[in-house]
Amino acid sequence: MVEGTGLENQQAGNRLGGSNPSPSAKKKMKKEIEEIVTELCSPNGEFPTENIEVNGYEYLTFDWGPKTLFEYFNLYKDHKDKEMIVYEDERWTYREAYKFSSAFANSLINDFGVKKGDRIAIASRNYPEWIFSFIAITSIGAIAVPMNSWWTSKELEYGIEDSDSKILIVDEERLNRIKSLSKKINLKIIVIRPDNKNHKNNWISYSRKYLSEKMPIFDINPVDDATILYTSGSTGYPKGVCSSHRSIISTLLQWMVVATARNIKDSIIANEEIQPSCLLTVPLFHVTGSHAQFMLSFLSGRKMVIMYKWESEKALSLIEKEKITTLNGVPTMTLELMRDENRKKYDLSSLKELSGGGAARPSSHVKELKNEFPNAIPGLGYGLTETNAAGAVISGDDYLNRPGSTGKPTPPLTKIKIVDSNNKECNENEVGEVWIKSITNFSKYWNNEEATNEAFFNDWFRSGDLGYLDEDNFLYIVDRAKDIVIRGGENISCLEVEDAINKHPNIIEASVYGIPDERLGEKLCCSISLKELNNFNESAFNKYLKDYIANFKIPEYYDLHEDKLPRTASGKIYKLRLRDETKAKLNITD
Repeated sequence: MVEGTGLENQQAGNRLGGSNPSPSAKKKMKKEIEEIVTELCSPNGEFPTENIEVNGYEYLTFDWGPKTLFEYFNLYKDHKDKEMIVYEDERWTYREAYKFSSAFANSLINDFGVKKGDRIAIASRNYPEWIFSFIAITSIGAIAVPMNSWWTSKELEYGIEDSDSKILIVDEERLNRIKSLSKKINLKIIVIRPDNKNHKNNWISYSRKYLSEKMPIFDINPVDDATILYTSGSTGYPKGVCSSHRSIISTLLQWMVVATARNIKDSIIANEEIQPSCLLTVPLFHVTGSHAQFMLSFLSGRKMVIMYKWESEKALSLIEKEKITTLNGVPTMTLELMRDENRKKYDLSSLKELSGGGAARPSSHVKELKNEFPNAIPGLGYGLTETNAAGAVISGDDYLNRPGSTGKPTPPLTKIKIVDSNNKECNENEVGEVWIKSITNFSKYWNNEEATNEAFFNDWFRSGDLGYLDEDNFLYIVDRAKDIVIRGGENISCLEVEDAINKHPNIIEASVYGIPDERLGEKLCCSISLKELNNFNESAFNKYLKDYIANFKIPEYYDLHEDKLPRTASGKIYKLRLRDETKAKLNITD
């Protein structure tokens, strides 16, 4: 996933320390980011750290700043009269947004009996009410369960039942998908922007009753669970990644510290008259959207401009109209901006940062990005849902000089090492599994102790990604150990798709994999062995799959076989060979 790369935090609130270089910072200009962070985080620095013990292991954390999301979202007071959200013709200040969040929190308690620790699911496209709901839920000690808005009825049912959510906040489109489920279980529904404004469960109606009420105060501990985000894994079912208040906030503060160090290094002084702004381009159920775009904005008073859906020319228009300073999304988006035939019609001079994550960006695009947007700094981040998007980050000249890298481990809280199959640390430039240790890591997979235990080796999270660290400690991701395809930033479990395909009576066996795609990073392909080769209709087959998996998980190309699929010496399906054969048929190279 993506990390912030710096400029969005130029105007961090005074409560947490500004990010403009102080006079004493002049001496630090030639130092590396890590050296500056070390000084900033020293006992006498602006952002001191301390070691704490968690489950018998020692972690580095911050001993300043907000401890819970209730405290964190109170940072709105530093920017209360600035614009927070722009959505089509609506404009919300931080004060107005927090007022509605507080009202909805009171409704959850008074109208629905919500208590600390209760799970509340959100299944909706990006709307202001999504953000207000998340603020309300986490501020009162309940657990927010953002769900993939592309999920089918069966997938939504799985997530709701697995998390044991008693309330579902849903938009009209998702409402139609869960009607049968709401009747089957005692699920309370709150509807965002229903077609019928008199709908009895209208979100706005519940909130308006409490607009004069303040945010309720609960006794929340930093280690309490705050979120459950579902991610595709190497099993056929999504896993609920459960994170604490401290883990989430630690990621956000760490990004702010790195931004401060980068601004010191590059002698950047923020223009207090220009409000930082970003396009909210990716779904809020991803850590890219919820962390790097939505929550991070509270530190700098950044304006978030929500797009109803991604369209490159609409994005160009909004960048010009709203003077957007940061575009932070999957690399596909910056590519589409570069390739849009109408790009030259728009004034994009406000753009200062072009960040990416969630998928690889082809190296050839990095210099092209700088050439096409000379005023903006390109960047890329690496992280996972399990690390709350923290991991490694790269930008500017480092990125231009190492376009294949995803950066150095993010200081000061995140450590990365590369480990071989014997759990021995690898040498420089030696490929192994990427392991991550950080206070930002998740606490557990919800209701899945076995998967949790498999994910950790003592205090290190085993990412499942394969990569190496070079002699300068830059991380390169080369492959994934887990059977996952990342299509346009969306994680797709190959096993889940294979399971759906193999249900069809004409299928003998199936093997699903990804092949390179310039626009999406990867596209999903499937080799299948059929009982009746001539009785395969792709359109009808895809229609059949829609009953089991979301549209984005349906393969874009089918490689048909009459005989059994090729095997390795151990008898497993030879997926690598199938992938190479499909690439050759489609004339695709890595």
